[in-house]
Amino acid sequence: MNSTESVPVAPARVFKALSSDDLRRCAPSIFAEHARPGVSARYTFVSTQQVVALLGAEGWEPVKASEQRVRLEDRVGFQMHEIRFARRADLAAGAMQVGSTRAEMILQNAHDGSRAYRIDAGLYRLVCRNGLTVADADFAHVSIRHMDVSADAFAKAAQSVAENTPRMLEAVAKWQAVQLPQATRVEFARRAAGLRWDADQPVMKLLSPEKLLTPVRYGDAATDLWTTFNVVQ
Repeated sequence: MNSTESVPVAPARVFKALSSDDLRRCAPSIFAEHARPGVSARYTFVSTQQVVALLGAEGWEPVKASEQRVRLEDRVGFQMHEIRFARRADLAAGAMQVGSTRAEMILQNAHDGSRAYRIDAGLYRLVCRNGLTVADADFAHVSIRHMDVSADAFAKAAQSVAENTPRMLEAVAKWQAVQLPQATRVEFARRAAGLRWDADQPVMKLLSPEKLLTPVRYGDAATDLWTTFNVVQ
């Protein structure tokens, strides 16, 4: 969803789960019980409400919801909507500290045939006390068209993404525990640049390893492997 298409109708409550009433107020289209009249006979309806319940059973709670602004009256209640989830364990642990990272998932769906069902998972870091988070890494993505596919496939996709996040978080924790000397970080950046560009390209003369290691975001001054990887990336 981009700024010209969607209107967030509730603030980003980063540390508190949204109730069903909250979701209904933020994005009523989540609760559609059938597809928009007139869609193709091949269209497979997927209840977003049921996917929310499935993710809840896997330990994920919605923390933000919005839906697309539409002008056509017959699309109201069926338009594209987005829900952002955080793990229940992270919410129970209390407020994140600025600079800390947690796993989140983003679900997008529409009941009017305008958008595929999509689940994205990634690591998000709190960058300010106002609740703004930015993506540190994307580690799962599933997009399924609503055509000639069973509703179970959508549910299994969401469940698969949810089940794989603990393994990714364990890997990140291991990387965060590895502290790199400056010489090692410079060599890391040099090799990374070599993977991206050929040695004879002009950018290789202009972009030194030291420049690649210069942080551009709050909290990226650490020298562990995970932070170094994200800065260079």
